Amino acid sequence: TPIVEATISTQNTDVYRAVELKLVSGGALTKDPIVFSADSSLFYLAKDNAVAVYNVQNAEMVQNFTLQQQAMGSVVSGKTKPTAIHALVGDPDHQSQEGGHRVYTFSADHRARLWDADSGELIHTWDLGCTVEHAVADPTAPNAFYCAIPPNNSNGLRTTESRDRGKYTIDRIELNRDSASAKMGEKPLMRAAGVLGLTVRGDGRWVAAYSKFRIHMVHLRGSGKHVRHRWHMVERISTVSFRPNEPVLAVGDWRGRIVFWFCLDEDIDKDTEDRAIVRQPHHWHAHRVNAVAFTEDGATMLSGGEEGVLVFWRLENDVRDYLPRLGSDILGIAVSPDQMFYAVTLRDNTISVFSAMNRSLVSSLQGLRFAERKASKGALLDAPQHMGAQMRYMARLLDSDPFTTGLVVHPSTRALVLNGEPGHLQVFNHAADRHLASIEVAAFNRISGTADAGTHISQPHVDLVRYSSDGTWMATVDSRRKSETGAVCYLKFWMLDPATQSYRLVSRIDNPHAYGAVRDIAFQPTSRRPGSSTSAPVSSSSAAELLCVSTGDDCAFRVWELHTVAAAASHWSCRSTAQHRGMRPHGAAFSADGSMLAVTFGSTITLWDASNTINQGNGSSSAPVGTLVASTHVPTLTGVAFVGASHYLAAWSAERLDMWNMLTGSVWWTQVMGIQSVFVHQRKALVAVAAYQIPQSSTASVMVYAPRSPNPLLALQHPGGIEAVALVPSSASSSSSGRSRPNTERGQLKPDPLDANALVVLTPQGLLNVYSAESTSVYSTQALRSTVDSTDVEAAAARPMDGSAFSSIFGQQQSGSGSSSGSSQQLADPRKARAALRLVSSAARSTYSAPHHVVPPVASLFSHFVSSQLIPIGPAVTKTAADPNASASASAAIENDSDVDMLEDSTEPASRSNVTDPAKFFSTMRHEFRKTRVL
Repeated sequence: TPIVEATISTQNTDVYRAVELKLVSGGALTKDPIVFSADSSLFYLAKDNAVAVYNVQNAEMVQNFTLQQQAMGSVVSGKTKPTAIHALVGDPDHQSQEGGHRVYTFSADHRARLWDADSGELIHTWDLGCTVEHAVADPTAPNAFYCAIPPNNSNGLRTTESRDRGKYTIDRIELNRDSASAKMGEKPLMRAAGVLGLTVRGDGRWVAAYSKFRIHMVHLRGSGKHVRHRWHMVERISTVSFRPNEPVLAVGDWRGRIVFWFCLDEDIDKDTEDRAIVRQPHHWHAHRVNAVAFTEDGATMLSGGEEGVLVFWRLENDVRDYLPRLGSDILGIAVSPDQMFYAVTLRDNTISVFSAMNRSLVSSLQGLRFAERKASKGALLDAPQHMGAQMRYMARLLDSDPFTTGLVVHPSTRALVLNGEPGHLQVFNHAADRHLASIEVAAFNRISGTADAGTHISQPHVDLVRYSSDGTWMATVDSRRKSETGAVCYLKFWMLDPATQSYRLVSRIDNPHAYGAVRDIAFQPTSRRPGSSTSAPVSSSSAAELLCVSTGDDCAFRVWELHTVAAAASHWSCRSTAQHRGMRPHGAAFSADGSMLAVTFGSTITLWDASNTINQGNGSSSAPVGTLVASTHVPTLTGVAFVGASHYLAAWSAERLDMWNMLTGSVWWTQVMGIQSVFVHQRKALVAVAAYQIPQSSTASVMVYAPRSPNPLLALQHPGGIEAVALVPSSASSSSSGRSRPNTERGQLKPDPLDANALVVLTPQGLLNVYSAESTSVYSTQALRSTVDSTDVEAAAARPMDGSAFSSIFGQQQSGSGSSSGSSQQLADPRKARAALRLVSSAARSTYSAPHHVVPPVASLFSHFVSSQLIPIGPAVTKTAADPNASASASAAIENDSDVDMLEDSTEPASRSNVTDPAKFFSTMRHEFRKTRVL
């Protein structure tokens, strides 16, 4: 589901395959309450410009369809896309009459759409001429809806009087299948300012809209006359809902009360304002009430708020039941049409479905928790004045819980690990769009008090997370502000429990850098260690040699060592400490073999012998073996990393990226840009960078570099900003041989610029855009049939491979004596021969465009190339190949041809109409070699 229009460009498009947006995961799931299908088997969820359909029993996605992009402009930073869905309404009438499931969507592109939720097909589209922000179905008529239209809509269907400008329009819209436009009523039902929600009574005779401090109601009389009522409130309104079968409106406010209004008087035939009514309060919640819902018979009311408790009110006898500890604030409640399920949306981007029979959890859908951070902050900052101290303090807590971990890839599961709720880490599968686990690094008080802001307890924040190379050990850094001037920091080491596949805390070090912040942590690779001749097994990560380095604000970096006392007892302790000229360190990284340690001090990169540094157990400070300085004017380097197993070292600051060649000790290349995020692959020689080319621009760029060249392998423009990037190995990368797969449809061998990895981009809205190379098949059947017959394909598949790299690329060598006459007759067709020549030329072009140090010498390659690829064509070729003198003279004619020029690039080879003539055939091959510049 593409959410943003990213402009993708690949360098050297004639060499690499194109990269495309494969999927979009994450996003906010709880922006609006979910919508059940009429048979209660499915529920619908709007995710920006897409609709996701889930099964109620297991919360598995069964369908996902996207609105077609309209010519309405592009995305703007911090704003929704013009095709974003504002309202989602089910179609109960279709389910009861025809079967199946259908759903209506109202989007920001001024259109309403009807979808088949089973197949994802678009059934009909209506042009509304205006944007609809809220919509509810009219229970008395099919295909009719009550809608809230925002103010200042230039394309509105009605003209607005000057006194009503800036107000919402509440109107009734009919969507008929025989028309492409919507049908509006003769005049709007009412106009109101700042409408936040809309609801309708079950009999369709009352419609209510509410804003912050006002309630607007319309009584739809049978005579066609509408009576309007309006009330002003002292407490801010949070939600409203009609009680079925009773003339009651339930109003929830920010004080935690639910007030029943007995205001539905059928006898009043004129408009009123602030008329006296009977009210009955129900008060249990200590904080604001976010959601109120009723069962179909009206006997039970459900409510929820910040406490994370679902409250069941038995209205007949005034008894309450509770479903506590849901884990986060309740934002919305929905009751299924068959009254068998309750769906609760939570602030931590979770949707939980409970059984109405025993109130047990039926299914749960957990989204990316990062997606709710921005929405939560905006809601808190919008608090009223008399509650400003409490709510604004909670908004500052969100500011104190920034996104600092970035996107970390788990080594074994390839899942993404990032900041979750305060004090937690979230493990998320971007490919399946599923939450995997939540790791509680530090406990915190989930419910804030009702007193003034000074009594609130500071929440913890996870600053860093790193994994050992096999994923057995995890190191985290979390901090908690104790006062306005200081904070306490904790370095924790966790070990993976193979039985439960969860991490347990092994060691905790309080203030590892003397009450200063920890800037970076890095594990020494466990596969190879200094002094070991062979690679250590995976289980060796629990040995006593495992090391970890941390840098901090105490102007030193510390080396931590694992000690195993017994089989079940392990702990970490500080092995040594090192400093450099009293400067403050920041980034740290080990080389792929673990023999070298790089630590940044200001604008200097210091290189340390890992063996000598870790052996300083007496507290003395060792000296670096070398220093690298690109320029004294370079800002403080914030990160450093060795690029895979190559001899390149990447170092970056907020303004530039430097690539060092460790063999020459010099800067290989430099890119100056405003860097937002950097991800260095641990095994492949790839570096992904998210940066802003223009300061304070709304469009960010993502580049993927190979360390040998400053020209990016991939560059894309991403509107709306970027929070972090990551390169995640794809599922097929583990079994890939690393060799380029031939694309016979395009006639070239094109490698993957991402080297069997997926590029994941996290947006500020909490969306994970996943990019990867376009898929190619190895000699697809359709492509091969256009060149040779199926018998040749079967014969080629039956021949064993000799295992050489050359034959693996170009195929098996055919001997003249072993070739059958049938094959010669099949290839005698000039069209098939020309197709075979195209395959030969494409293979030659791709092979000889590789780096020179991996290509064999021309003298040893030429004869093997000719004998392997010049397939005998026709009896004349067979006869010539059987004659040694003729073959030698023909080969000599090619080798001694002085017309071959390496700088010449001919446009078209000679005619291949008579391919059975050896002289013309070899002349054709000379022209092919001219084009590919082989000789």
